[in-house]
Amino acid sequence: MESLLLNCVSWALYHDLKALRVSIAKHTPVRAVLSGTLTIPCHVTYLRSLATTTAGGRRAVLGAPRIKWTFISEGKEAEILVARGQKVKVSKGYCDRVSLPFYPALPTDATLVLTELRSNDSGIYRCNVQHGIEDGHDQLEVKVKALDLLTQGVVFLYREGSTRYAFSFAKAREACTRIGAQIATPEQLYAAYFSGYEQCDAGWIADQTVRYPIHTPREGCYGDMDGLPGVRNYGVVDPEDMYDVYCYVEDLHGELFLRTAPDKFTLEEAKAYCEVLGEEIATPGQLYAAWNEGLDQCSSGWLADGSVRYPIVIPRERCGGSQPGVKTIFQFRNQTGFPDAQSRYDVYCFREFNPIVQAACRLPMLDANAPG
Repeated sequence: MESLLLNCVSWALYHDLKALRVSIAKHTPVRAVLSGTLTIPCHVTYLRSLATTTAGGRRAVLGAPRIKWTFISEGKEAEILVARGQKVKVSKGYCDRVSLPFYPALPTDATLVLTELRSNDSGIYRCNVQHGIEDGHDQLEVKVKALDLLTQGVVFLYREGSTRYAFSFAKAREACTRIGAQIATPEQLYAAYFSGYEQCDAGWIADQTVRYPIHTPREGCYGDMDGLPGVRNYGVVDPEDMYDVYCYVEDLHGELFLRTAPDKFTLEEAKAYCEVLGEEIATPGQLYAAWNEGLDQCSSGWLADGSVRYPIVIPRERCGGSQPGVKTIFQFRNQTGFPDAQSRYDVYCFREFNPIVQAACRLPMLDANAPG
């Protein structure tokens, strides 16, 4: 017991003698927005002089502190950057996304800024500072979520029913709105790419550029990146040129139901059946949002735009192969042509949340046995 007490005292004295303290002035966990910017303020406080004695007995003044930021996820620590004075080394995966905006002009300010946030940027960020023989660190947990902090939005390619590349820029915007979504921004497309999304089809995005995300370059999908993976970019394109479009949707704002009948439905019958139930036929945007929230149905159903799709969260061969996603039934092998409107399928219906019920759900539960 006496030995343990001495060890505890020695540890406390060691910390009292440390010449610098590193601190991050935020409470953990911090919630950051997908495709947004994260700022982690890290500051160094000197508790006493750092002057050292050289071998010749002369006192020397140390240069700038060494700053090292690391990222910890699933128990593994990876280097983000290391900086000392004007020399900075940035790890692959953080190039063009990370900076120290105040260092070295302010040597005690090691604030980190990380842009174009991705879902896999969630984890622990550690600020390490070394100055001579002195060192210290602090860390912060960060969770990257979509704007509503509950679910991450989803980017998806949308094309006109009869053919590929049928939208001008204006028509592309209208198409996303019509199906219950919005045209994707460059940041949203990049975030989707870094979360694993791949699509070998050129599509409009919100800044009037045409792009597509590729992880496995192959014939017909090389684009402008010389065989490397990444988001291909045609640049700003004439607004009357024709392409597909990348749409983005975040929230469902209601519930989605698969409805069926013994003989299934034509498109018009499907719309009428939803209306009889007090619902409406779902849009593709609503189906993608529901899939993103966990809807898994291995049954093809009509949607409002005349397409037939089904959402798969848990891949299985009989339900569209080995990849999750919203599967689309096309007439032709080049992935064009929605089914004939007289074909028979199930239908996905949508019911909007009742705002009165939503408000009641936010109120504290009342005691049914209370008087009055």
